[in-house]
Amino acid sequence: MALSKEERTFVEEALQVYMQLAARQMPPAQVQQLAAMAQGIIKKIDGIEKKTTTGGSNKPTGITDEWFNTVCKTCDNLTPSGCSDKITEKFPCKCDPILNYENSKRGVGKMPEKSF
Repeated sequence: MALSKEERTFVEEALQVYMQLAARQMPPAQVQQLAAMAQGIIKKIDGIEKKTTTGGSNKPTGITDEWFNTVCKTCDNLTPSGCSDKITEKFPCKCDPILNYENSKRGVGKMPEKSF
């Protein structure tokens, strides 16, 4: 999901305009927080573009290489942009397939399936 040069420029300019408006209406401390957030957004865009252009891994953040190679690569929730499971987005390594894998390594039975 790489952005075109025009799209990237648009996002950067939109953030700059937003920061200018925020600077007029918000206290300096909040403006500093927004500035840090805006920089984080640009870094994320750079990271996504780097992964897309270099053929980077789609390993979700917080997932070990062992889990990725033995569990995630065979999981239906793995997409080219990472894991699409909502639980894994908030709590890496807390999805059922990884928990089942870890339980089986310890010799504990498989987690019961959800029945709702």
